[in-house]
Amino acid sequence: MNLDYLKTYSMVVELGSFSEAARRLSLSQPAVSFQIQRLESELGVRLLDRKEKAVSMTEVGKRLFRFTGVIKQEETKFMNDLDQIRNEVVGDLAIVASTIPSEFIVPPLLGEFKHLYPSTRPSVTMFDSYTAIARVQEGAYEVGFCGIIPEGLELESFKIAEDEIVLVVFLEHPFARRENISLKELEKEPLIFRNRTSGTQGSLEAMLLDKGYDLRRCSPTLVLGSTQAIVSAVEAGIGIAFVSNLAIKKSLALGMVKVVPVDELNLKRSFYCIYRKERLISRLLQEFIAFCQARASSGKT
Repeated sequence: MNLDYLKTYSMVVELGSFSEAARRLSLSQPAVSFQIQRLESELGVRLLDRKEKAVSMTEVGKRLFRFTGVIKQEETKFMNDLDQIRNEVVGDLAIVASTIPSEFIVPPLLGEFKHLYPSTRPSVTMFDSYTAIARVQEGAYEVGFCGIIPEGLELESFKIAEDEIVLVVFLEHPFARRENISLKELEKEPLIFRNRTSGTQGSLEAMLLDKGYDLRRCSPTLVLGSTQAIVSAVEAGIGIAFVSNLAIKKSLALGMVKVVPVDELNLKRSFYCIYRKERLISRLLQEFIAFCQARASSGKT
């Protein structure tokens, strides 16, 4: 049913006059009559008895009038709820993040944000960077964190944190006793890669290529789906790998792996917060984006 027609019907009943309803709704009287006729035609029943100076409802018309009252109540309730969502920092916040942000960057941010706004309910889903970008673009998630700047004009983004990709080896590997190595020495080593859709892997390949080294010349001994899986494989002595510095802090502290500098190689990378500007409707999302921007500006992420 057309909600505008229902509102017109309700106005006619309340005022008892087509002409008065037309005046109140800023419509012509024929337009009001047309809407009522269309409503009756759609429902297949007569709703009003039209007399010379009065309008009365049929039995079905009375039931419809009660129904319009329920709709009005629900509309008022919805608008009140909407005002609350717009003006209060409450509710659910759907976040998507790639591996490194979801494990090391986003949790501390959410801890602080929840302390400020305890009535919020954020949830984080982990994908690779390319999938995270696609999910925010299609509107499945309100905000995302990834290691790639999204292309195109659909998404807004800002840098949320910096990281460094480093080479880690297990303690029994010959490189563990070296102060540094050259890139060329990597070609025959058992390297462990992330999957191709990984932001870390993509950034690594791009940065090495910029240094004149094509990582694709190396045949990976293993390809894994997460950074933590790679770190565990290095700890087990399966191979060596380039990984995020954020992901190895615990392993380094426990003496499970060692970072080996590579000559003239400084693999700095950035992570980004992404969102659709037109979705900044709720107060919750506005405050979360502002919070992340403030944290990024302060260098505390």
